[in-house]
Amino acid sequence: MDKEMYDIGDNEIRVLGTGEPRDKEPQLRRRWWPWALAALLLTVLVGLCWKMTHHPTPAPSTYVEESVADTTQNVTFEAPVESKAYTIVNKETVNDVALQIYTPVGGRVELHVGPLPFEDRSIILAARAADYRADNGEISGAFVYRGELLSKGHPKYGFCAIIGDKVTMGMSRETALFERAVEQEGYFFRQFSLVHDGKFGEKKLPKGKAVRRALCYYQENIVIIESMERESMHDFSQALIDMGVQEAIGLVGFIPLTLYEDESGIRTANKTEYNEGIQETHIIWRR
Repeated sequence: MDKEMYDIGDNEIRVLGTGEPRDKEPQLRRRWWPWALAALLLTVLVGLCWKMTHHPTPAPSTYVEESVADTTQNVTFEAPVESKAYTIVNKETVNDVALQIYTPVGGRVELHVGPLPFEDRSIILAARAADYRADNGEISGAFVYRGELLSKGHPKYGFCAIIGDKVTMGMSRETALFERAVEQEGYFFRQFSLVHDGKFGEKKLPKGKAVRRALCYYQENIVIIESMERESMHDFSQALIDMGVQEAIGLVGFIPLTLYEDESGIRTANKTEYNEGIQETHIIWRR
């Protein structure tokens, strides 16, 4: 080997190396980068599989389940059934409107079609229920009697459904309780809503003054309240609201209350001449 190649002059600079090729580092990179890429793809694949098989548990939410047909608040009352049944009668004056309140104690509530059998001693309270049409005397509005549909239509928004021992009152153009009364052999009828949820019910009510009567949810009981004098629907409804009635639908009021029996067993009956041209309906309580 030439000696001169190892001699370095005083003014000379040389770069010393190992003699290996200069591109060795790029070659090493080419060896390991496929493994790094494979590891990265494997990590991504494992993450996707975990996400697909593990769903996070949603936070609990508060919601109100609402029927499609029933969009308004109703009240449901389960009438207690007692061996001794009778009617309590109270009087009250609200806003100069004299009222009489009939509260049934015990008994089962139901509807009756046709003239009332006054000789039936099991009846402790009875009042005319649905209106009848002036043109043909048939029942006005939807009416279900023991699951049988006797009349259709809803010219009035107030309703009362009696299914088993539960009485539901409310105001709605449509309600699933109508179909339920048919399916479960219950009762259903419509009348004007005078009070709904503690406020005025329907806005379009008959004008003029007359003796007014209503089926009411009052002090956690289903009662009948009537005016003792001729009143407008508005004044009668206002008096019911002011005394704390939550729901009220009108009853036939141009005739006296049909029948009631007090705690002493004294029965008060107001028989009227039966008109074959109209279809009478009553809401009654039986012991």
